[in-house]
Amino acid sequence: MKVDLSEAFLQAFGRHFVTLSCMYTPPNSMEEVAKLFSGFVIAIDDVWFYVTAGHVPRAVQAGMEAGGQFDVWRLGDQAARGPFSHGIPFDFDFDQWIVLDEQAIGLDYAALPLRNLFREALERGKVVPLTKNAWGDHVTEHDQWVLVGVPAESVAHDGDSILTARVVGVALTTTDPPDGADAKAENQFYARLTDASDKVLKNVEGMSGGPIFATKKDEDDIKYTVIGIQSAWYKSDRIIAACPFSSLALGLEEAVTQARNEHPSTA
Repeated sequence: MKVDLSEAFLQAFGRHFVTLSCMYTPPNSMEEVAKLFSGFVIAIDDVWFYVTAGHVPRAVQAGMEAGGQFDVWRLGDQAARGPFSHGIPFDFDFDQWIVLDEQAIGLDYAALPLRNLFREALERGKVVPLTKNAWGDHVTEHDQWVLVGVPAESVAHDGDSILTARVVGVALTTTDPPDGADAKAENQFYARLTDASDKVLKNVEGMSGGPIFATKKDEDDIKYTVIGIQSAWYKSDRIIAACPFSSLALGLEEAVTQARNEHPSTA
């Protein structure tokens, strides 16, 4: 997998970014199509979660219910420069996901508690979860926003066993809600791709679930926090819609605390 990020950004952002891929056979078809989704890993205490947009696992579930076949699932640690060049074998079970997918009002979150098997494999793959000290919000002063993800236009399959794609980092600038956002604007924030972004990608389709980072220079260092999850794309305006990461993080943190209070022997 090719990674289009500068070395400095790769060392920082890439170690948190993890793809989820599979091969999809539509109903009444014999032709497989490669699917690849963007996401990232966070940790609440010692519990790891894989985070993406809510409509991602929901669409997979809908495809299964319609008769489509999904197989050869993989978690990809290539952005972290891990050793698993073909990805980490993964089993998709929709019932294991925590999904909030209310598109009409702009709620688009999904989180999967990672079993130890996958956590250990990701750790060997040099993946580092985003912990609470790297959680932020979109209203805090910043120097730059960066969206990290895999654009669908870059995904290719050789017809056998090799899946290729590009992980890109795209600079964003804040903007007002676009026409048509309506009620979604209450639960989302918006950003426009910078003018130079067209040299990196044509559009961000396929980058749903990718993390949005805010950077801020602090003396001789650059600090960064995760502030959002990419959700939607207003192509004509080159504007992305994002769901605030803090809303999901606080909800998951509360759920972990409650689970441990109810089952202290398993904490």
